[in-house]
Amino acid sequence: MAFPVISLFGCGSNDSETLIDASDSSPIEQDPVQIINPSGVFTVDDVVRAGWKKSKQLSPETLPDVKGVWYGFYNQRDVEVRIYETHSAALGSGMGPADDATGRGKPAPFAVGGISATRMSYTTYAVVGNLILLCEIKIEDCQNLLDTIK
Repeated sequence: MAFPVISLFGCGSNDSETLIDASDSSPIEQDPVQIINPSGVFTVDDVVRAGWKKSKQLSPETLPDVKGVWYGFYNQRDVEVRIYETHSAALGSGMGPADDATGRGKPAPFAVGGISATRMSYTTYAVVGNLILLCEIKIEDCQNLLDTIK
């Protein structure tokens, strides 16, 4: 029986971490999940002030413990913002649905684009305080936004 291994790596400062699932056998290179500013508690207005263009509010009914879900744009890329009460809630209740939304942890045929594959709008995400931000294409497209949320 194989057990997944999760490793934590510090990135730059004490308020940023990266999670990597070492059991992933997918041939596609996946960006690690960034965890930034774990003590921060933010609102959708904080993300707007950081440069994100808010488009519309989405229904939160299928996401456990989420307080609000917003769709918008940053640097001509789709970015979804999921707001949780706390950083712990974002980690505990939000990462599983974010993994599902981005296709993380799926068997290789799904991730590569086999017959059973589904189209995913988002391929990566980050946790910023009590927020989960799903980013289209690659994390670098959202990096300035992630770093600017205060």
